[in-house]
Order: sequence, then structure tokens, then C-alpha cells
Amino acid sequence: MDRIECMRAFVVTVDENGFAAAARAMDVPRSKVSKQIQALEEAIGVQLLQRTTRSLHLTAAGAEYYETAREVLATVDEAEQRARDGVAELRGVLRVNAPMSFGLRRLGPLVPLFHERHPLIELQLVLSDQQVDPVRGGFDVTLRIASLVDSSMVARQLAPAPRIMVASPGYLERAGMPRHPKDLSGHQCLNYGYLQSGVSLQLSNGNDLQRVHVTGPLHANNGDLLAQAAEAGMGIALLPDFIVEEALAAGRLVPVLGEWQAPPISINVVYPTARRVPQKTRAFIDFLVSQLSDQPPA
Repeated sequence: MDRIECMRAFVVTVDENGFAAAARAMDVPRSKVSKQIQALEEAIGVQLLQRTTRSLHLTAAGAEYYETAREVLATVDEAEQRARDGVAELRGVLRVNAPMSFGLRRLGPLVPLFHERHPLIELQLVLSDQQVDPVRGGFDVTLRIASLVDSSMVARQLAPAPRIMVASPGYLERAGMPRHPKDLSGHQCLNYGYLQSGVSLQLSNGNDLQRVHVTGPLHANNGDLLAQAAEAGMGIALLPDFIVEEALAAGRLVPVLGEWQAPPISINVVYPTARRVPQKTRAFIDFLVSQLSDQPPA
């Protein structure tokens, strides 16, 4: 029995939801697929699939075996591909998720450079400001700007993401410049809707720590939208520096409470835990490290 081919028949059957569909996908007789899975079950001593005349379902053991089998097959396929093409010829689809503003302002300009280095890798880049589940979303790499708590994922910090409190000159002329964090309670604040801290801001000047409850006319899950609202004079916003650096340089926004800092957050690359990271994923992570971080690739 060819264990790898039997394993592949099992995985494809589950993916295609049937023996006939799996046989078509593999271009082999249906009977061969059925015999390969039966041989696999006999070899490992457990039933993987529950068969009926109309459908099949994974057993509990089959569901656990399926996840491991997929990883094994991916490793085998990649090893064969590397042997054929060499490391310089990485290929395949790489799904990447990133926040909207960071994707447009920082990641987007890097995509052509990565393509030059690895022209056979097809990038599928999905920009979203929602906190997605990388595994359920089928993403190989996820970029997050936050403090991370998900222990089921591997995370690597690429760079700090300092936040700056800003407002337009017009708003400050009208409402006055805050001199202390407590003054923010009397101002219109523009809030990022997905921060766990909500509308309770924590600020420190190195010696003193202040927590202040703020309110305002706008909550949004996109930093660029909040920056535009701040430029229009709607209020004060706390935003990553890469979003507001151009507006600050042009004078459309000015710093507020510059000596007070919010808790640090960072730009992180996140990927699912695995015994061996696929080479195309590793290549993309190392590329991001080389472009966005001072630390050397792993």
C-alpha cells in the first residue's frame, strides 16, 4: 500500500464530499479511491468515514486524522516542488489578510517588490479592519496592529506602531487646546470602534498615568476615515503615526498632548501554528521583516 497516495485519496474525498467527485478530481476510477481509503483504515485500525448510500461523514477519529493528513501532504508536495524548482522558484497561492489603512499605505507598495523576487507566487491580499480568524478565513499570513493574546497562533513583531493624538487647527481654535488628559472629557473625541479599551483612554507621561473617559460624534473601524474627520474639524483622534504623518507635515493636523503617550502597540505578522511553516509563507514573512523591521529574518 502506498500510504501517501491512500492519504491523498482520503483528503480529496473529504474535500470533494464524495468518492465519485474525488475520483474525477484525481482522474482515477471510483473503485480505486474506495479501495485506497479502505486500505488506509485497515492499516491504522480505525474507521475514518461513515458511509451511507447517499453521503459520507467523518468519524471523530477521521476528523482528527484529516487535519494531520492535510499538513503531511502539504509538506510532501512542497518538498517535491522545491526539489523540482529549487528555493528560488517558489510557487503557489499565498492568502494574506491585513488592516485596510496599513495595507494601502505600507503593504501595497511592497507587493510589486515581492512579486519581482517570487514571480510564481500568487498573492491573494484581503484588506479588512475586522478581527478575522486566520484559520477559519483560510489565511496563510495575517497582519495585525494590536496587542496579541491568541496563543493558538505564532506571532512575530515587525515594528512598533506609535499612536499620536491629533486635531485640526480649526477645531483647536474653536474648542481650545487640552493641557492635561482630564481635559479630554470636555472635548469631542473620534474613537476607533474595535479597540478593546473602547472609549476609555489610558495615557502616560512617564511619571503619571491617567485614564479618562471620552465621548464624541464618531466611532469607526478605519483609521483613515477618522483622520479625515479630524482634518475636517470634528474632534480629536488617537491614530497610528503612519496614518497621520502626511497631514502633520502639511499642517492639516497638529499634535495634541504630545508629552502623553498611549500604551504601545505594534505591527505583527501572525500565522497558524504548524510543525513546519511552508516555504512560501516563510519567504513572505522574511520579506516583511526585511522591509519593515530592524531585526534580521529568522
